[in-house]
Amino acid sequence: MRELTEPELGDDDAQAKSLGLALLDASSIYENLVIPTYEGVLGRRRFPPHRRAIIGLVGRQRRFLRAAYTLANAGQILEATGPLRSMFEFLVCQRWLARDPDRNWKVWMTDDHAARDLWRDRLRQHAPALHAAAAASLTPEQRKEGEAVAAARLHLAAEFGEWQARDRRSLEQRAADVGLSFLYDGLYRYESSAATHPTMLAVDLFLERHPKGLRLCAEPTAQFTPLPIYLHGAMLLYEALKGSGELNSHLQLPELDSIGRDLHTLAERRISARLPNWQDLLPDEAFDQP
Repeated sequence: MRELTEPELGDDDAQAKSLGLALLDASSIYENLVIPTYEGVLGRRRFPPHRRAIIGLVGRQRRFLRAAYTLANAGQILEATGPLRSMFEFLVCQRWLARDPDRNWKVWMTDDHAARDLWRDRLRQHAPALHAAAAASLTPEQRKEGEAVAAARLHLAAEFGEWQARDRRSLEQRAADVGLSFLYDGLYRYESSAATHPTMLAVDLFLERHPKGLRLCAEPTAQFTPLPIYLHGAMLLYEALKGSGELNSHLQLPELDSIGRDLHTLAERRISARLPNWQDLLPDEAFDQP
């Protein structure tokens, strides 16, 4: 079995990794954070559900960054792309919830409940005995919780009303709504095809011609364009932390602005070294994206 060793990093990757780790350290408040039920001077105003959800989304993005760095540290650059792809999806959802909190929160919840219903229905259809056994094993506390969820769903359905055209939006459409379409088209599509889905490209990245046919290589071939895992991941997390801090004053991190400036300086230096006239080639939208 081939031993995995941590690759030697260039100066830019080393700095990006350091900044990403600094973000994780600065945002350690998200670990075991207690999100209050109420807020305000008198503690009587209910904490908005969309802000609670965004805090949870950022908490997951921190874990995705750790996963990406762990894989990159082991030289698994292609595989490290998967967690970064998830970070992008979570960031799109985070910004989309903040864009229209009242309506989009209801859409998000309704979609989630529908997905869970489908999962249970399919389990009942394909494994009825297992479904029945799972239902019978519920504790009194779980049954009580289920009743509370059912009541909340009825209340949500009454508030939600009829579906609107803008509610049924794909990830691509939501990315456009929150100003991330360039990143979706320029990077997310490549990440999906190369690293996540069973596409022809995902296989071709490991194949090279051989006198007797094709060789399945142990590592991606030269046609694989490696992403700047440390930098891209750090910038995604920076955007997530910034957005959450703008909504939650107690989560405004004093170190964030400084780290963000260093990240953007590093990103500009990196792209300028590879594409000196990048400012003339990229659309205006690209300059507002992580």
